[in-house]
Amino acid sequence: MPSRLSANMYPMKDSNMEGFLEDFALLTFGRSRNIAMASSSCVCCGGPAVEFRDDVSRKEFAISGFCQKCQDKVFAEPEE
Repeated sequence: MPSRLSANMYPMKDSNMEGFLEDFALLTFGRSRNIAMASSSCVCCGGPAVEFRDDVSRKEFAISGFCQKCQDKVFAEPEE
């Protein structure tokens, strides 16, 4: 069965996964992931999430709700 796509052309998550991500965001960051994403703001820092380096970063926002700056912090290569 093909995956459903959301209006922004990313695969839709089932309701259990959406619920988990929303609960995790509220507990971890004190912000609603759904509200943050709908308002193009970062669930992590609360700042704007409108400019992204590339399509991969844009897709990551659709998953995590993190702006480019927070993505860079979270996914940074470890220093040697």
